[in-house]
Amino acid sequence: MGRWIGIGLAVIAVLSIAFIVALYMFPEFRVATRDIAVVIAAFFQIISTILTAALLLAVLYAVRAINRTSQNTIIPRIDALAAKVDQLLENGRAIAGNVQDTTATVSTTTGYVAEQVVTPFVRLGGLMAGVRAAAAYLARRSER
Repeated sequence: MGRWIGIGLAVIAVLSIAFIVALYMFPEFRVATRDIAVVIAAFFQIISTILTAALLLAVLYAVRAINRTSQNTIIPRIDALAAKVDQLLENGRAIAGNVQDTTATVSTTTGYVAEQVVTPFVRLGGLMAGVRAAAAYLARRSER
């Protein structure tokens, strides 16, 4: 394979040297070559202009298709998702309100239980301790 590459490079070098010598020796060949080069350059410029216009049209079509797809599918889904999120937020606010009400009720119930249920037991316990202390005092007094 390397041998063929060397042969190809040698052929290109020989043709390039022959072309340069022909340009130097024959002025009318130079004029004809110039005209052919201008025609070839113009041809490639026309092809590149047509390809650029085709690529521009393809990009515009793709952008239009993406825009249509987003308008028909993505935006309605985003709107539906926003409605669901709003509903979830409203439910969360309602739950938070219920938690606040429950907390207030528990606080009130705790205060009531402390006042009405526990206080009599504390008083009874204090009274029992007093009676026990009095009985112990009287029991020690009678031993003397």
